[in-house]
Amino acid sequence: MTNKTVTPQPTEEALMAKYGITRERMDYYYLDSFRYTSLKDAVAQAKRCSNTDLV
Repeated sequence: MTNKTVTPQPTEEALMAKYGITRERMDYYYLDSFRYTSLKDAVAQAKRCSNTDLV
């Protein structure tokens, strides 16, 4: 019988700290089947599709 040593995997937070990686939470805006990271872009597309001012 062989003893296998399992090395624990570093957590996400530990890896991020080790390499100086940062993370940001993002808001997403949905219009039809498209996702936008900018409300400005989503509104611009909505205006193009409807040909009227929504705001």
